[in-house]
Amino acid sequence: MTLAFRSDETSSLVEILLADLGIAPGTLVRAIDDRDEMLGFLAATCEGDRERALCQYFRSGASIADSLLQVLRWRFGDPGRIGEILDFASGYGRVTRFLVREIPPQRVWVADVYADGVRFQEERFGVHGLVSALRPQDLSCGERFDAILVTSLFTHLPEERFVAWLRVLLGLLAPGGMLVFSAHSPEVLPPGVEMPAGGICFHESSESGSLATSDYGSTWVTEEFVRAALEKAAGPGASLHRVERGLCNFQDLYLSIPEPAVDFSTFDFHGEPQLFLETAELSPDGRLALEGWAAVRSGAVREVEAVLDGERVAAAPVGEPRPDVAEFLGGERYLRSGWRCSFPLPAAASRSASILLLRVVDARGAGHPLWIGSLEAALLVSSRNEASGLRRELRHAEAVHADERARAALEAEALRARIAAMEASRFWKLRNAWFRVKKRMGLIEDAG
Repeated sequence: MTLAFRSDETSSLVEILLADLGIAPGTLVRAIDDRDEMLGFLAATCEGDRERALCQYFRSGASIADSLLQVLRWRFGDPGRIGEILDFASGYGRVTRFLVREIPPQRVWVADVYADGVRFQEERFGVHGLVSALRPQDLSCGERFDAILVTSLFTHLPEERFVAWLRVLLGLLAPGGMLVFSAHSPEVLPPGVEMPAGGICFHESSESGSLATSDYGSTWVTEEFVRAALEKAAGPGASLHRVERGLCNFQDLYLSIPEPAVDFSTFDFHGEPQLFLETAELSPDGRLALEGWAAVRSGAVREVEAVLDGERVAAAPVGEPRPDVAEFLGGERYLRSGWRCSFPLPAAASRSASILLLRVVDARGAGHPLWIGSLEAALLVSSRNEASGLRRELRHAEAVHADERARAALEAEALRARIAAMEASRFWKLRNAWFRVKKRMGLIEDAG
């Protein structure tokens, strides 16, 4: 078995992230299989930066697990006392490795179409494994589960598979059980793509390099579509609750319980905040100034803490007016989302070696490490943002000039059309004939 990251391997960004999450050394399986496509996808989004990709891999896995564990606690109390759960479409265990920290591995089942991924998790995490199938009707499973957790599967299914997998998975629930799954909403559709009237949009494209895009593409759905699909799969009477952007601030999270009139009002979900570092400037006297915005859809954020090489060096209250963020996120509740701070760099700080961590503290006092990198990386982010802003201004100026040129061309064309129409008119022809007569009679001079 080839590993992309060994359990005994070190990464400065990963070490700092896990420590900030309160995960003691040796308490989390850190091995990552070389065939894990999620790590490859993250490496591509991080422009080939392996350290950043590894950090994102563990951070996103921890974030998703936290969201799922919040759901399990609401429904069952202590997750460690749940009978059996199924982590369906679990890949190579990006999330599972965090779930088994709170749920005994012997009560956890994993399923995926990648048999090697299932085997990897069995060997590394000590869970039960089940090789899944591309077609719902081909899945064979004699177990029943108190909870089935499905992240990033329904985000890839065509309509007929969407309904069929709902039906099959609901059928694997024990009495009182719950199905939790994620989906893309129309809000995250690519620019220029419209949601069809049926409430589902499926494109034959995905980050997978091994599954046919007709089976595993990219899917966006409305809540109305999901409710209709659930009724087709389970019949009337099943309860459904949607948590907007409940996974990593991107995918909606759906809670489905095959019981009527379940009261979800007691479910107090706290989502992962969003953090943007927009500017980082180092003054001649050695002070680092940081500025950006932070917001959360479920709950509230209190402050942004700056941690340098493991030491908290500044705290910035979140509350400065940012009408641009409110417009971007679509709500006045995000108006006061700006933050800024400044602090002197320690004499021992190094632009290339010192690690800066930005942690968003929510209204509960819980910290979320959302940006990690070297001081050099922070300064580079600032430069890139400035360059992006200049490019946007340039595109706007070019668009304005193009519009002006287009309007001038239209006006010139309209004038030419009016002149042509005048010259073709009977009055104009008589006028020209009269001028020719006057010229022959010597009543007017030749202008040429």
